[in-house]
Amino acid sequence: MKLLVTGGAGYIGSHFLESFIDSESGHDSKIWVIDDLSGGHSEFIDVLRIQAKKRGVAEFHFDKRSLLEEEFVTRLVKDVNPDVVFHFAGKISVGESVKKPDLYFNNNVKTAKILLSALEHTQCRQFVFSSTAAVYQPSFDQQPLREEFPLGPSNPYGENKLQVENMLEHAAKQWGLGVVVFRYFNAAGASPSGRFGEWHEPETHLIPLLLAKYDETDKFKVFGSDYSTRDGTCVRDYIHVSDLASAHVKAVQYLKACKSGFEIFNLGTNRGVTVLEMLNAASVAVGRKIPFDVVARREGDPAVLVASAEKAQKILGWEPKHSELNHILMTADRWMKTLAAIQKR
Repeated sequence: MKLLVTGGAGYIGSHFLESFIDSESGHDSKIWVIDDLSGGHSEFIDVLRIQAKKRGVAEFHFDKRSLLEEEFVTRLVKDVNPDVVFHFAGKISVGESVKKPDLYFNNNVKTAKILLSALEHTQCRQFVFSSTAAVYQPSFDQQPLREEFPLGPSNPYGENKLQVENMLEHAAKQWGLGVVVFRYFNAAGASPSGRFGEWHEPETHLIPLLLAKYDETDKFKVFGSDYSTRDGTCVRDYIHVSDLASAHVKAVQYLKACKSGFEIFNLGTNRGVTVLEMLNAASVAVGRKIPFDVVARREGDPAVLVASAEKAQKILGWEPKHSELNHILMTADRWMKTLAAIQKR
């Protein structure tokens, strides 16, 4: 099997590759990774390359290139002629997307268009796309969210992802591309192996921010405490990144069986945690009370996002096995210590 993986040096891409290489499907496979390292890390590629050699992967290639390089992407896709593409690459910050919508359009929509144009005239008919819960209508108050619920992104990031979903649905209908779209809720935690974890610069995700060393002069910021939730702070569905990775491995077998079509799956846990609940749990995990201040809401943040993952469980046979909050925090905290050591080298 030949895989083309965009964004494979990033947070979720690296965890997927770790899981795939260790799976039965990974043996004797050939893997090509494209990542411009604007959000990914060469250190992850180094670890994956070693793992691939140990596990009997036939070939492992890495190109530090941008998907905006249309000529390069077209040539690589033609030369590789992949069996399946996993598209993780893209900008991911809701707040930044509000401030820089053009940057997000180029990196999330234009790159997908270039990739799909390159694939159309190859034999590749399997595509797995990383989408987001941000495509849903934030004012829709029925929870947990199911795949058929109303769409209506409240920020450019969500709009971008929905645009790509629509392009993929068109490709499925027009030229027979088999597509699996995974709508992530809040990816969290780190690999139980300790080899990979969240490493964003700057960091914007809740859990690594909570686990950083805050004191009375530099308090953790809670964005809004006047939402219509049980304690006034936002509610989110936290899914362990290793559980996300396992769903992508299952998608390979699903696409082999169904050949074509377009399917969307939520990946979440069917339960939500407020910011204050997460803050209290993180305080226990690190053994000290984390000081915080409540500040104004962030533009584009919906009050509640909780997933129904019933469809993924039924069709893919997928179950989250690592997403208990204590396990998420334990693996994240262990990774934070590893990351601190890496950054000191």
